[in-house]
Amino acid sequence: LILKFNSSHGFPVELEEGASIAVLKEKVGRLQGVQPEQLRVIFAGRELLSDCTLQGCDLPEQSTVHVVLPPPGSGRCSDLALQHRLGRGVDSLTRLDLTASRLPTTSTGLAVILETDDDQRAREEPEHTGPRPHSSFYVYCKSVCRAIQPGKLRVRCRACKQGTLTLSRGPSCWDDVLLPERIHGVCQSEGCLGRVAEFYLKCAAHPTSDDDTSVALDLVMPNVRDVPCIACTDIMSPVLVSQCPDRHVICLDCFHMYCVTRLNERQFIHHPDVGYSLPCAAGCPDSLITELHHFRALGDEQYERYQQYAAEECLLQMGGVLCPAPGCGAVSAQQRFGMRGETCLCASTQHL
Repeated sequence: LILKFNSSHGFPVELEEGASIAVLKEKVGRLQGVQPEQLRVIFAGRELLSDCTLQGCDLPEQSTVHVVLPPPGSGRCSDLALQHRLGRGVDSLTRLDLTASRLPTTSTGLAVILETDDDQRAREEPEHTGPRPHSSFYVYCKSVCRAIQPGKLRVRCRACKQGTLTLSRGPSCWDDVLLPERIHGVCQSEGCLGRVAEFYLKCAAHPTSDDDTSVALDLVMPNVRDVPCIACTDIMSPVLVSQCPDRHVICLDCFHMYCVTRLNERQFIHHPDVGYSLPCAAGCPDSLITELHHFRALGDEQYERYQQYAAEECLLQMGGVLCPAPGCGAVSAQQRFGMRGETCLCASTQHL
């Protein structure tokens, strides 16, 4: 584990998986010269109780854990007591599943198969004994993997940016994670009066630094109900679930091919609010992908082409023109911005 005492620089500590939080407090207490019972251990938005084990708290290796010594003062203690009472029911972010918030309230067809309600799963699949996924989050890791990877959800204080905020409640839908000021809590950092939670995601495939965050791909989720892909009919995981009424499911390989094909045909749609995007692969209306980082599934080379086409389409929408020369196709914005002459932007010859 990487421990941060009172938000100082982190230092590594080795402990057995079966060790309790009380053992962790004792170790930190000896190192810092404080009474262990005065310490509070915070991980992913909740306080870890002394009688819990590291394994029971879902602490993966290389996790950053905050240990704080609350300052004296009755006002601060009342804040902590209030948060402790409100936060007793906060579930672990490492096992949080927001899949259902991307599915319709009344599911039909393929969408009903993706439901992850525990009672529904117990009724429909009583013989299923496999382990449940630890996380339903996926991200695009641009720093190391440069690929779509499982993600881990974390939270910090919006004011001081430290992971010492304990939540009054956990997220119940994607809007709680993606939209600001939806969930509050109490920041335990000394001198910070922050009350607003700021959620972010990190790549779970490798150790990460504090500032190594990744973009959430909220339409990519584990295929816990073995839904066949709408294109190839294979059962794959993870899958991308379109936000059309039928919640059509497509595997990432087929989504990649769908994007490449539409890119080659320049059939992406330019939306003034969304950007350069695609609808559901089945052609459903009102189903444009709003988080454009999903198109990172194209890969680096094709994504660069996607960005180029998006920029060209934007210029066209602003009144630019395509160069008519064979093999050129560059966009000129000279009419709009008063550029001198009739020279194409891509070459020195008089294409236009």
